[in-house]
Amino acid sequence: MRTATLPRLCFKVQCPAGYVLATVHRPENTDTAEALGAVLAELDRIARAGTPVLFPMHPRTRAAVERFGLAGLLELLAVTEPVGYGDFLGLANHAALLVSDSGGVQEECTVLGRPLLVVRRSTERPEAVEAGFAALVQPGEELGGLARAWLSDTPERLARLAAAPSPYGDGLASARIAALAGRGAEPVVPLAA
Repeated sequence: MRTATLPRLCFKVQCPAGYVLATVHRPENTDTAEALGAVLAELDRIARAGTPVLFPMHPRTRAAVERFGLAGLLELLAVTEPVGYGDFLGLANHAALLVSDSGGVQEECTVLGRPLLVVRRSTERPEAVEAGFAALVQPGEELGGLARAWLSDTPERLARLAAAPSPYGDGLASARIAALAGRGAEPVVPLAA
């Protein structure tokens, strides 16, 4: 396992849209050696094929890797400690592909215009899938096959997603509210406790 620090990596400068950013932490992917091993084996294959994989590892995942003896599957991945929200968004904004089981990343990928493979059995955010930003995949060959397919057309896919509207809005609600407030709209007054 190569442990890396974010300043040393600077993926966004060295290879914009040239790496995979992966996060795995949900019980369905970390509570059995089979599921976690299947996810990590596919990330390892991606790295072996020449696409760097940045893996900020969640503490639950780190404990499971140690418990199941899967550290060998991390050797080619750029493993870091977990990163803060702002750093994660910065890294996601420059990734060719996101691989995650996170619910929040399913929304964020639509605003960033980045493709996401959701490693889960189901999602509470089907809008990202329906809009073409994300796909649900199972750990193992399904994950690896779709990752390779999506990485093979990165420039075209990123262009399509950049032009697609986010199903969760355009991110300008606060500006619209501020503009309304500036036009003499009644100010919002918090209710007394």
